[in-house]
Amino acid sequence: MTIVLSAYRALLMGLVAVIVAIVAIAVVFRYVLNTPLIFSFDLATVLFVWLVFLGLAQAAHEGSHMAVDMFTAMLPAPVAKALGIAVKLLMIAIMIFLIRHSWDLAMRTRMEIASMRISMMWVYLAMPAGFTVFALYEAWALAMSVMGRPALGRQSA
Repeated sequence: MTIVLSAYRALLMGLVAVIVAIVAIAVVFRYVLNTPLIFSFDLATVLFVWLVFLGLAQAAHEGSHMAVDMFTAMLPAPVAKALGIAVKLLMIAIMIFLIRHSWDLAMRTRMEIASMRISMMWVYLAMPAGFTVFALYEAWALAMSVMGRPALGRQSA
């Protein structure tokens, strides 16, 4: 599983690098060559949307999502573990709901990004893709928690 997590993190870092490269190239073309790239802003925006939604699982793995754990820290260990399992189950249920509805939204989209001549569906597909990866991660983290093993690299359980 460590290889999968490392590859996923590399994918996210690659997306950041591509976004930075696109913006840098766009600046050079606009201000040095005086020939703006009309698609650069839209492409960087589309990639950023994908980065945000695909980053949900990585943020969960690093324990970066907002959480209030002041009271759970005061609970006895078995109760805290049971609460953690309940939260993971709830997150999976919410992700399944969001996958279904974001997929419907993406399939209904009929707009086009004019500068790139692609459907906005590709932007909206970032939502069900990100929610699916997040749900899979939470299912894996749930399995690890039930077996009494922490998710690798996880900051908080």
